[in-house]
Amino acid sequence: MNSEDWKIFQENRIIPEEQKYISCFAAFNHIRIVKDGAIKPCCFSNVAQYWSKEKGLHDYWFSGLNLEYQNKFFNSELHKGCGLCKERIEKHIPVPINEYDWNVEDRMKDVVNISYPKIFEFEISNLCNMECPMCMGYLSSKHAANRDKDIYVPPNIFDDDENLDHLIKELKEFIPHLEEMRFVGGEPLAHKAMFKIAKVIYNIKPELRLTICTNGSIYNKKVEKLCKENNVHFSFSIDTVIPEEYHQIRIGGKYDSTYSNINKIKNLIGKDKIEINSTLMCINAENIIKFFQFGLNNGYEIFINTYSLQGRVNSPDWGLHLVPFDVKWKVIKQCKEYLREDNKIPFVKLPDNYIEQLKRIIKLLS
Repeated sequence: MNSEDWKIFQENRIIPEEQKYISCFAAFNHIRIVKDGAIKPCCFSNVAQYWSKEKGLHDYWFSGLNLEYQNKFFNSELHKGCGLCKERIEKHIPVPINEYDWNVEDRMKDVVNISYPKIFEFEISNLCNMECPMCMGYLSSKHAANRDKDIYVPPNIFDDDENLDHLIKELKEFIPHLEEMRFVGGEPLAHKAMFKIAKVIYNIKPELRLTICTNGSIYNKKVEKLCKENNVHFSFSIDTVIPEEYHQIRIGGKYDSTYSNINKIKNLIGKDKIEINSTLMCINAENIIKFFQFGLNNGYEIFINTYSLQGRVNSPDWGLHLVPFDVKWKVIKQCKEYLREDNKIPFVKLPDNYIEQLKRIIKLLS
């Protein structure tokens, strides 16, 4: 990587200048473990240490691969597992590194001291009850059994009770130091691990934030209990508020049932603990402003994700390059109207989250 590319990357980081010698903070405050046992600093890194009962979480964090990442980051370098960020830096496009600049306030304290991670993220299974066309077998058991059955999908080692119980035993060391635990999938609410870990957290540190990324299709007594006992936040992947689009994207889901479940959960935990997110694609781009308005009307945070065919062998191309020019222009115009105080829409003060996501939509469609 040439020095000019690195300089441009650093200029775009909005952290104090004296902290920029740390190339990435992920390995100092974040740990991610996935269904095949891979442990790494973030979901973008592609070099991992594999969990075993002999060498588990403690070994990875305090003496294993994580130290390799930390040493590289501490010396203003990138690890060989940081290929995606390296490629983006060279192309002068936003890098995931920026997300880890801000995920804790006292980031430097964790760099200069021996400390535990603040955020723990589980992608513990690909068990899922939907077959969203843009997804893949690695993240959906339905696709793995059907459309993607000829593609190798690593086993879910934590489906084994003995492995899961051993992992939970290890987690007890980390839980007192955590600020957040995140569950992604698959569908986390369909897997036993989610509820087993939540129970342990309730007994050790009930105030610990649990963030669950879910498709919103599951609501039962276990989910209700989870909402009442734990400090749980939900991120609902629903993509659209248009029923026809929903059933075209969220195959296996039921629009009315999903939105009813979101409302039930809102009544239990409050609107401030709910985020709705959409993967912006050619199939839902035209009505994305209605998704935005739904979130605004209900007081939810929103997040707009991006879609890439990378790693998706059998997924359809629903990329934004297929959105007609006139539709792109219409949506961009709608977004800009919300961002202007002199717009035709009755003026409301937009939350910072909404301003950020509107600008993101404009940038993506431009």
